[in-house]
Amino acid sequence: MRVLHIAPSIARSYGGPTQSLLGYVIAGRRLGIDVSIAAPAPGVGRAAASDDVTGITDHAEGAHLELFRSFGSGAFATSPSLVRWAARNAKQYDLVHVHGLFNPISSLAARGCIHSGSAVIIRPFGTLSRYTFAHRRTALKRLYFSLLERRNITHAAGIHFTTTAEKDEAKWRGLSFDRRAYVVPPPFIDGHRSAPDAAGPDTPTVLFLGRLNRIKNIEALLEAWPAVHRHSPSAKLVIAGPGDRGYLSELKERANRLGINGDVRFAGIVSGPEKESVLRSASVVVLPSFHENFGMVVLEAVAAGAPVIVSPDVQLAPFLRESGLGRVVNPQPELLAKAITAALSDAQLKERVRLTGRAAVSKSFSPEVIGRLLLDMYMGSLDHSGRKLRQQGS
Repeated sequence: MRVLHIAPSIARSYGGPTQSLLGYVIAGRRLGIDVSIAAPAPGVGRAAASDDVTGITDHAEGAHLELFRSFGSGAFATSPSLVRWAARNAKQYDLVHVHGLFNPISSLAARGCIHSGSAVIIRPFGTLSRYTFAHRRTALKRLYFSLLERRNITHAAGIHFTTTAEKDEAKWRGLSFDRRAYVVPPPFIDGHRSAPDAAGPDTPTVLFLGRLNRIKNIEALLEAWPAVHRHSPSAKLVIAGPGDRGYLSELKERANRLGINGDVRFAGIVSGPEKESVLRSASVVVLPSFHENFGMVVLEAVAAGAPVIVSPDVQLAPFLRESGLGRVVNPQPELLAKAITAALSDAQLKERVRLTGRAAVSKSFSPEVIGRLLLDMYMGSLDHSGRKLRQQGS
């Protein structure tokens, strides 16, 4: 089987979407699938001029990489050469797996591949939720959806959701998926070489790890901190991840206004061994997002031995509830403060996560487990499209 993944970015700074793409690539490769990735180059032109791409190239287990020049940034980035290449070459693959909606690269590539007669699977990144349409540029999103995305979704061979909650949220748009909807979570790639340390960190440390964006509700975590400090004066707060400089400045100004500068460290982008070290040094990880399509950091933290506190709108909240490896709390500052304080002093919770967290994550989210779901989606989408495998064997 030959599968082409199309992504609007493979930069480390893109955060969870890049990491989840890598997981799907690895799961596919371990099934023997011939995988290619088409994406804008983080560097200039067709050569990757930046090590921002090494997370894909170093760990993609033999996937082919096609990189293209792009223009603009964020949701407005475009890559005409990628879109043209995808439309011309899509039929060389059994399936085209397009990641993302509401960006010109994913939208136009999906349209071109569908027009060429290819079997296309679309992963919406949670953008079919009510939250997406209710926050920022609502009129533009509705117009964009009417002009491009509705047709793409209607003619796709499969729609790839990462959780059942995401699939259920998408129903409000009145779309009919006609048994084309699949739930395939991102695989967790376990990079830890040893079990979590029984001693735990020397200093009580609360960690936020993720893209710095207003949807993450980091403000509530900062507002909660004075109350946490009163109960745990030695505790420190680490905020790590990529983000807009202007928003980062706002967060720093808020920390200054709250008088908590001495307790808060903004660590910037962390990856590789540095990321592993940050996770292992955390006493508790907090993700208070207004909306979180998946939340890979939840799995990373639990596997590293850290309990996790999330809002109900993080779609891995049911996993935490069922496994007993964290807490789910409405993300008002006073409630967050109580949950953080309780978690910092809950020795039984810490030990349970340390002893069982990695196994719980592996049981549900390993590449082998997710690979079976991925293959079912690929075969079901091919069947829906009426196409047959070009290459038998997977």
